[in-house]
Amino acid sequence: MKFNKDDYMLSFSVEGVSVFVTDVHREAYAELEVLYIIDRGLFKQYFTKKAFQRALDNGLKFYSNKSTFDSFQKELNDHCKKFKLFFESDIKRKDTISSETLQKFFDYTTKLCKEYAKMNFEYIDKAFTFKDKNMVIEENLKTITTLKDEIRAFMNTVLFEEEGYALHVFKILSDQFSIEKQLPENLTQKELLDLFEGKNPNNEAALKRQEAFISTYDNPLPYEGDTARVIAKQFEERAMNTNQIIGQTASQGKISGRVKIIPVNYGDLAGMNKEIGKMQQGDILVAKTTAPELIVACRKAGAIVTDMGGLLSHAAIVSREFGIPCIVGTGNATSILKDGDQVEVDATNGIVKITKKAE
Repeated sequence: MKFNKDDYMLSFSVEGVSVFVTDVHREAYAELEVLYIIDRGLFKQYFTKKAFQRALDNGLKFYSNKSTFDSFQKELNDHCKKFKLFFESDIKRKDTISSETLQKFFDYTTKLCKEYAKMNFEYIDKAFTFKDKNMVIEENLKTITTLKDEIRAFMNTVLFEEEGYALHVFKILSDQFSIEKQLPENLTQKELLDLFEGKNPNNEAALKRQEAFISTYDNPLPYEGDTARVIAKQFEERAMNTNQIIGQTASQGKISGRVKIIPVNYGDLAGMNKEIGKMQQGDILVAKTTAPELIVACRKAGAIVTDMGGLLSHAAIVSREFGIPCIVGTGNATSILKDGDQVEVDATNGIVKITKKAE
């Protein structure tokens, strides 16, 4: 149980991600040498710094090759169509499912997440810096700006929506094995398959996993309970006492305005939409990251500032499309800023300054 925080970089953080989704991503993102932490409901994804550098180099090769990218696009679209047909024919409107069907569902889901990863900043950012010198890269990245949103919407249907694929599977399993309704989403793929072998998990321990749960690419068994709490403490992100926040320019410009922080919470999409409703036109949208679920907030924003993301993250793409300043990858904006703070966003230089603290 030796983890050195200096070996890792925080790449993604949101609330409300289940243990099941964490387990799927652990497998799908294994080559990035991931470490996943669920700490009091907050999901954090870390890559090893070495793996991140490899991903940048691999992404440059990938986006420089037209035939490779064309094949990827076709295969990914075909995969989504096959996944939909499989769900409609083998799972929807069924009272029970077999272990074989469940494993097939896992395989479809894992492949979807693994292919989606190739559109994330860890694969894109280095290629983006070469786009003006390479027409193949430029065309492929243009395609990605649309394709990524389409696949992300399908992933949400599979993993997060109330009427989506995963929650449908969980309902079948909870009825089929007479287990608590909330239990399946708190189990790993192996534990769900073990139900078919008559092996029941520790309900009490599983239902506490949102408090502390650690999953890593090189260990099939997760850490939980007190052991997980010790690891999570080592990776706590501490906010500095500062009036200046620095990040990467995604869309140039300069503007002052009032901060509105939107928590990205996949366990409470209704609550997230309620916060978006409180946002005023021209407010500075501050979030750990943005996604298609925050598009209404992005349209209201005078500028966007995120903790994470790269030059082709969702925030970067929509800010350029809407012509508003954007700074990504600050690492700490949501920790330092509060709702109502007055700030100056200098996206040309990648700096956010607090001009007046909220009372």
